[in-house]
Amino acid sequence: MTQFGNRIHAFLPAMPRIEFGAITPKGNHLTINIAGATVDIRLMDQFLAEPYVRQTLPNLENAGRFDSNDMRYFKGRFPCGLARNFIGDRFVLVGDSAGLVRAFKGKGITSAIQTGMRAAQVILHDGISAWAFQSFLSANRDIISDMPYGQLMRSFAILASRFGIMHIILKAAEQDDSLRQALFDAVSAHRPYWEVIRRAISPNSIRAVLGALAQRTDPGQR
Repeated sequence: MTQFGNRIHAFLPAMPRIEFGAITPKGNHLTINIAGATVDIRLMDQFLAEPYVRQTLPNLENAGRFDSNDMRYFKGRFPCGLARNFIGDRFVLVGDSAGLVRAFKGKGITSAIQTGMRAAQVILHDGISAWAFQSFLSANRDIISDMPYGQLMRSFAILASRFGIMHIILKAAEQDDSLRQALFDAVSAHRPYWEVIRRAISPNSIRAVLGALAQRTDPGQR
């Protein structure tokens, strides 16, 4: 763990069944995730065999040698859209269970606390009827209205990784502050997605991407 450090490593592999992967240090262990509609153990093994993953995990061959609990696989689920009917007469769902999360940004604990507080306020001021919980929808309008923009960003990221152009965008971000800030905000939840998209398609950002693309196609820069 000391050798790995305290950085989260995120991957957008060009593997059709994997939307993204991540390696996250958790104090005394690493959590390795892959996400996709049909991921399984075999796909995780393929992901771990990729050179860029092995480069991040240089001692992977020692897994299980000193601790039999190494490389334990678990299958989970997380929402990628709003849940149906997450409010009703005398019940309300919050956080992940309601799908009140944004693509990429995660922050499940933050969402659970934030939407839980909003649910509590509705209960205290309006009651627990289906009609009363309509106020809960209004209270979370900031998240709900931003979700279509998040889905658009998610779809773009998938296509960019499939066609190998994400590294061009990252290269362009090295030269353009606005694009670099947009990429940071896309995963940090500091700004809504509509603002992230506005920054990403600014004239300066587009020029930076075109410049990075031109360098890639220049034989002298290949």
